[in-house]
Amino acid sequence: MNTTAGQSRWARGFKGYSSEEQVRTAGLTRREDPRWRWVLPVTRSTRDFFIEQMPALVTTYCIAVALIFVAATMDRLVSRWLMSAWLLESVLSIAARLLILRRVFGASTAEVASRPTLRLLPLLAIVLAAIHWSWTATLFIGPDLNLTTVVVLLTYVMLSVACLGLAPASPVICAAYVVPMWIATGWMLQSSNWASTGVLVVLVAAFGGVMWSAFYIVVSGVRRYLVRSDEVDLLMNKLRDRNAEVEELRNVAAADLEMRSAVFASASHDLRQRIHAIKLIAHSPLASSAVFIDRPRLMRRLTAAIEDLEAFVTDVLHFVRFDSEVKPPKEQKVLLQDVLQRIEVQFEEEAASRQVQLRTRVTHLAVRTDPVMLTRIVDNLVSNGIKFTRGGVLVSARRRDEDVHLEVWDQGPGISSERLFTRAPAAAWAPSRDGFGLGLLIVRRLSDALGYQVDVHGRPGHGTRVRVVIPASDAIEETER
Repeated sequence: MNTTAGQSRWARGFKGYSSEEQVRTAGLTRREDPRWRWVLPVTRSTRDFFIEQMPALVTTYCIAVALIFVAATMDRLVSRWLMSAWLLESVLSIAARLLILRRVFGASTAEVASRPTLRLLPLLAIVLAAIHWSWTATLFIGPDLNLTTVVVLLTYVMLSVACLGLAPASPVICAAYVVPMWIATGWMLQSSNWASTGVLVVLVAAFGGVMWSAFYIVVSGVRRYLVRSDEVDLLMNKLRDRNAEVEELRNVAAADLEMRSAVFASASHDLRQRIHAIKLIAHSPLASSAVFIDRPRLMRRLTAAIEDLEAFVTDVLHFVRFDSEVKPPKEQKVLLQDVLQRIEVQFEEEAASRQVQLRTRVTHLAVRTDPVMLTRIVDNLVSNGIKFTRGGVLVSARRRDEDVHLEVWDQGPGISSERLFTRAPAAAWAPSRDGFGLGLLIVRRLSDALGYQVDVHGRPGHGTRVRVVIPASDAIEETER
């Protein structure tokens, strides 16, 4: 995270978590060792609680340093240079701890959760404070009871209470702060003249009772609610993930339903149109008053209309069955030249009947793909090109920027990318060839299944180029034929 973002987050109290950050943090937290939550949780509620309590501990530290400095100056029990060294160390210690905490809480929650070194830095800061107060105890608690000793003991009690504010979020950090400080204090009191063993035991027991009561009556309750809040955060993130998945599925289903509704609305119109055309042809002899009727020509027209209706119904049924027929791709090495040769042989007769010149360019490229799906894609593109072209259809495969571009060019009326997967437009020069466009819908579905991108470039009246982009990861080295 950059410095500006870190300062902004530090200034606003870490209340503005992005949704991406929460989702990633939740995922990391769910998989981590539960013991990390005793050191430094990074979930939102506990992290915010920890940060809100830190100013109180820092303020208490500064007050304690000031009170001890004043009391020690008045008692004059420590030399001036040692006092100056202690005061300098106090300033450096708090500065180092603030820098450490700024680094940790200036980073994103996900970054802290994924990096153990950042997770342990607050513990290092607390250890520095514990070392400082342990040295302070050995420096200012002497054998006699004086103002400095009383002030040190009172400030230690104040620091312990302030540190308990961090215990609900991080019991380990609280223990690392309090325990070394009071161990050093007890060691110094044991050698004092005014505190006998009995008095010391009573004081330790009383202080321990106060700390125990504070922890188990107040702190444990707060921690329980924080842990529950963290669990709620994790559950909310899981729910957000599921909602996002459901929303994505809903959008896909809505788009599919909209596409199917448009397809079947168009199919209904086309079906009625074809049936109406057949009725007109069939009734034309009855409606005509002419004595001579060209019956062979009439039968040819009727036969062509019925064949067109049959092809149309077949396309519709094929589209209805398409989703159930599509299976997961079975990838294997495929030589593109074999695919092109098969296409050329398959459409040779149809192209000749329509007086269309079908050409393929020789290629030595090979790809790893499902041969059935790939062939079906090329089938539909070539069939569509032959149906609408005015002159020829060209099929080629070549390398472009490490990807493999499989292209089908035609000289038809042209179709824009916005209309690629909709009903194909009729051409003025071929009014009876108005296509239903199911082949192009199938191309899209198969390309999506294979992870290919379909790109179209066309201008009305100048033909169309449809390009299927096979990614470089599926391309295999060129083969020599």
